[in-house]
Amino acid sequence: MSLEGPQTGPNPSGSDAESAFKEWLRRLVRGTAERRAFDAGEIDAVMDPGGGSAILLPPARAALQRSSRLLLKAIDALPCEICVLDPAGTVVMTNQAWRTYVSAHAGMGLGLSDGLNVFAACRQVPTAERVGAAAVASGVRLVLAGERDLVRCQYVYDSPRGQHSFTLAMAGVCTDGSLYAILTRERVSQGDRTPLAARSDRAKPNRIAATGIAADVPNRLLAALPASQRERLLDGLDSVTLNYGEVINEPGEAIRYVYFPSDCLVSLLTVVEGHRALEVGLVGREGMVGSRLALGVDTSPVRALVQGTGTALRMKSTRFLQELQRNTQLRPAVLRFADSLMGQVTHTAACNRFHRIEARLARWLLMTRERLPSAQFRLTQAFLADMLGVRRVGVTSAAGALQRKKLIHYRRGIITILDQEGLEAASCSCYRQVQVPGLHIAS
Repeated sequence: MSLEGPQTGPNPSGSDAESAFKEWLRRLVRGTAERRAFDAGEIDAVMDPGGGSAILLPPARAALQRSSRLLLKAIDALPCEICVLDPAGTVVMTNQAWRTYVSAHAGMGLGLSDGLNVFAACRQVPTAERVGAAAVASGVRLVLAGERDLVRCQYVYDSPRGQHSFTLAMAGVCTDGSLYAILTRERVSQGDRTPLAARSDRAKPNRIAATGIAADVPNRLLAALPASQRERLLDGLDSVTLNYGEVINEPGEAIRYVYFPSDCLVSLLTVVEGHRALEVGLVGREGMVGSRLALGVDTSPVRALVQGTGTALRMKSTRFLQELQRNTQLRPAVLRFADSLMGQVTHTAACNRFHRIEARLARWLLMTRERLPSAQFRLTQAFLADMLGVRRVGVTSAAGALQRKKLIHYRRGIITILDQEGLEAASCSCYRQVQVPGLHIAS
């Protein structure tokens, strides 16, 4: 009996495809009684005799997908901060409360985000946090090894507002035969917890309160504004989560929103022949996406693609244009950033034409690192090839060369910068030209 999928012709309708799928599954059912039950709709899954795995009928698959989405939304809506780690210690999910806390505290206090590895993050904390980070790493190892069901440890860190602490609870949960770890932040010290005004996805963003948050705004463009004007601007901004791979602008489209990244990263891509794309700029916590509005142009010239998951402050373009008129310091700040962005685009174009792939990759990794709160980030070879405008084999060779020099570690789409100074030496001179003054590498 053939186990190949159902053949329904080149362009089957939805009903034809489902009928063909059911008929294919029917051939896998063994026994007269089972077949009668299957035909009567009493069985919604059959076993693949080759692989031994269950094959679900469309209604069962849809129900499972709905239940998974419901579970994720339920976790996202919980008021406590939750972070989920896979068996290797890599963050596979954080809920809205966790992301809000990390954003509000600029990544301080073990600010884990999607795609980061907890063990690598614990090794890279400031000296004052090493005791707490070591306890967290030890606790996660015990939980993932199945030696402890629950571990709690105290974590203390310094911030511009003084010393703060919280308790991190680590518990194990087994699913699909693998042990995952769930981290929950508890007993946050007085005045350190950030209230979550609204718990929802990007479609219903969180309103940022102007009072008491201006000093903690991680976006440098906003932080540089005079306090009174910054607070008024913050009152019209919403906090949103931007996810890896999300497109927020397409070439020629009207700019509906402007974004001030906090801990996310946005690539600006020029699209050639409708599908091929080449990166011409990067925007992170030093600036904004949509600065072209200050030049009197309301359409995007590039594709704006989220390269690093994180948070940003967002404002409708109509409101932003009004703020440009009444906020005397906003327009000069935006124009200064637009000028620096044009300089970055110019140097990037020259770099892509004249410099070796290895040096370009080093430059690009350093620019990414400047704008993200960790030395570890997710980047696939295919994504890197698009960013640098080269074939994937070229990225493989360049990444391999940097890894052999122990400048980076690259595995399964996760890049970790091991030697910052060595990577700067391997980079071309363009990095020093596009480096943002004062945008120091985060601890």
